[in-house]
Amino acid sequence: MLKLIHGDCLDEMKKIPDGSIDMVLTDIPYGEVTKNGEDRAKYNGQLRKINKGKADVLTFDLNVLLKEIARVSNGGVYIFCGIEQIETIYSFFSNEKDFMVRQCAWKKTNPAPSNGQHMWLSSFENCIFAKKRKTKFNQSCKSSVWDFPTGRSKVHPTEKPLALFEYLVKSSSDENDVVLDMCMGSGTTGVACRNLNRNFIGIELDETYFEIAKERIANSPEIPNSSNCGQLPL
Repeated sequence: MLKLIHGDCLDEMKKIPDGSIDMVLTDIPYGEVTKNGEDRAKYNGQLRKINKGKADVLTFDLNVLLKEIARVSNGGVYIFCGIEQIETIYSFFSNEKDFMVRQCAWKKTNPAPSNGQHMWLSSFENCIFAKKRKTKFNQSCKSSVWDFPTGRSKVHPTEKPLALFEYLVKSSSDENDVVLDMCMGSGTTGVACRNLNRNFIGIELDETYFEIAKERIANSPEIPNSSNCGQLPL
């Protein structure tokens, strides 16, 4: 079953009942890459200016979002985030008595060579994993560093690889569980859930990306059976 919502994540999450989400998997705007782009360009052209556009702009209060995530969750939570957001997210879940927390990372096995002549390549991205105590975890003694290549044909500037998201969905949910992504972007979490027979709730504020996600999830060639596309009521 599928529920895609075009709207503000904080407003829409208020409609979700307490403890009704089996897994959260989301990639929030980092709020730093585009912001630092102008500074990068000042260094006599040494560092290439990087601009992720609206995809990098944080449009909500992070602390309020974390409270909503903790309220609706009844399982694992994965939040891909920027360097400046790690402490806020990690500290929040550390102070929640019902949660366990771990800092994780996606290691890019084929990092982009941007600015490689001046400094070490940017070859990983941060993810905070939190988990409600005594809830499911389908791995055993696996590393918190996940090795996956980046995708080559992105429709969103911060899009994560589908194989990585499928790995995480399988790690923290079972078939027919409900997975939430409140910063849906181009819909990678939704495609992973459809491929693995999970129910999915996706929320996206940007109308352009919402339409892209809707079409991508509905028409993805990876989906073996699109007849399961129903509606998941909130």
